Amino acid sequence: MFIKGAVLAFIALLMLIPLFMVENQIRDRRRNAESCRAEVSQSWSNAQTLAGPAIIIQYDREEKDVDGKSTIKHMTETVFPKTLELGIDAAVRKLHRSIYDVMVYNSDVDAGGTFVLPAKLADLDVKGATFKMGISDLRGIEGNVGFKLGDMEGTFSEGTSGDGGSFIREAISLDRELMDGKTVLPFSLSFRTKGSENLMVKPYGELTEVKMHSDCPDPSFTGDFLPTERTVTTEGFDARWVVSQINRGAPDDTSFGVRMMQPVTQYQQSERAVKYAILIILLVFVAGMAVELISKKEINLVQYVVIGLSLVLFYALVLSFSEFISFPLAYAIAALMTTGALLGYFRGILKSREAWLLAGLVAVAYAVSYVLLQMQTIAFMAGTLILFAVLAAIMYLTRDLNFERTEG
Repeated sequence: MFIKGAVLAFIALLMLIPLFMVENQIRDRRRNAESCRAEVSQSWSNAQTLAGPAIIIQYDREEKDVDGKSTIKHMTETVFPKTLELGIDAAVRKLHRSIYDVMVYNSDVDAGGTFVLPAKLADLDVKGATFKMGISDLRGIEGNVGFKLGDMEGTFSEGTSGDGGSFIREAISLDRELMDGKTVLPFSLSFRTKGSENLMVKPYGELTEVKMHSDCPDPSFTGDFLPTERTVTTEGFDARWVVSQINRGAPDDTSFGVRMMQPVTQYQQSERAVKYAILIILLVFVAGMAVELISKKEINLVQYVVIGLSLVLFYALVLSFSEFISFPLAYAIAALMTTGALLGYFRGILKSREAWLLAGLVAVAYAVSYVLLQMQTIAFMAGTLILFAVLAAIMYLTRDLNFERTEG
């Protein structure tokens, strides 16, 4: 039995080869899904980052070199909002490409707040001003974008993409009376945009407040700031951020928002499931040896190889089914198929009720493995305790076995 146990351990290690092939297949399918998602995002619209609005002041400044020669330099000054309020209502949907699902969204954005133009601008040789709003993927804008700035009303007429980012802008005129560091210049604008996966915001205001609502049931809040308030239900979420210039850093270097994509894909779940495969194989092999000792019936090595391969094939079944149906249902169907096939095989080998015991152990092992997949932080501890309990049960069942030495 010791030699057979050593050979079975070697066979279990050999099962790592087909398990490695299954893992490679999972990675390939996952890469295909990511490539498909990238193609859909490229056609629909990529993840969006909203920045602004802001006022860009163009002015000329005279400078003198060491020889006293004067040159005129064209300079810009960016004026960020004193207060900025953003209201975002995002509706998610799934687009299908081949057998893959891609999460995208449409969002309605309402922006409002105030500017206070610094007094130093009154002393500059101002040549013009531009009102701009940053949107990382301009293809996502739906329709025209109008705005109000003080007494002015207009529509953004130009979109620009480059190293400085992507934004829409419109030339405006500013009275010098506004450049006193005191006068409040209110603004408002509304637009509709679409994107995929992430929706981020840069806190351009000295005080920025963002309220976001969506029907996405599984949001993942991300970025430099988490929401100060949040409510997440099966029907969606509401979140609120409040960020001030004291803790934000540079506006363009700070962002926060939400990731609205499927949090755990079937490929991630399949990868995690495969990590428990070798433990299940070893457990079934040990249980098989225990049954041999109890029933005095032999399971030969070739049959152990067939059992091991059927346990490996289970994970390929889960992967193939989960691409068309939900992962829990795919897991359940694959577990029923594998357990049913092994029950028939065990009955053919043992021809006793111990076959039901082994098949029941396989079913329990898959059930426990699925429970562990749903557990994040304590999965390792729970799995270790379960294995300890199973081994303790095997020790109890085999406690009275004695080997008689036969002399020839």
